[in-house]
Amino acid sequence: MRRSLTLAVVFIAASLHGQAVSVAPEFPVGKTVPAIDLIDDNGRIRSTADWRGTPTILAPMYARCPAACPLIVDGLKKGISESSTALTAYRMVVFSFDARDTPADLRRFRERNNLPISWTVATAKPADIRRLLDAIGYRVGDANGLLAHPNAVVVLTPGLKTARYLFGTTYPGREIDQSLAVARGHRDLIAQFGGWMIAILLLACSLSAVYLVTLLGMRSSRDVTTSA
Repeated sequence: MRRSLTLAVVFIAASLHGQAVSVAPEFPVGKTVPAIDLIDDNGRIRSTADWRGTPTILAPMYARCPAACPLIVDGLKKGISESSTALTAYRMVVFSFDARDTPADLRRFRERNNLPISWTVATAKPADIRRLLDAIGYRVGDANGLLAHPNAVVVLTPGLKTARYLFGTTYPGREIDQSLAVARGHRDLIAQFGGWMIAILLLACSLSAVYLVTLLGMRSSRDVTTSA
């Protein structure tokens, strides 16, 4: 079953010379990532098909990113250190959506951010980058050389389908564990019942507001009666 989760507001902004570039992403759940060739930080050719059989945490980034991408990988390192899921139970991939990134650029990114040796750091040819980003609903905008992008990490199933998204730059170990469990086929209760929970919360807030307005009205009426 394919569902589409649209985020109303995601950090995506770059402002240069008074011009803001924004990206409105749509994050589809259940969409299959295409089989494309990858070029890793050692110049080796790999494939997304190699990810089959194991859940994958996919972190889109670009090597020259001045702020968000280093925060994302730092958040992942911290969250994974808190996670109770065995490191051998999933794959961690950092994927550059900037076709200008060379293997040397990727190596510098790995070294600068102290990424574990077990993590894959790779990019692809422009057409393949677009195919992968389209599959995960990831939008990138060019702002005079800087790339505006969502702060979002996607967790893929062993069959290369999008299972869950983690937003922001911090990812508690508990959320990583839950996301990997969903990728392995466990029910995603948040996605299934989250809408109902929000509706119930809004209803409760509305009823509380009505109650307060009624209470204040009754109190005002008593005050007027007492004054008379």
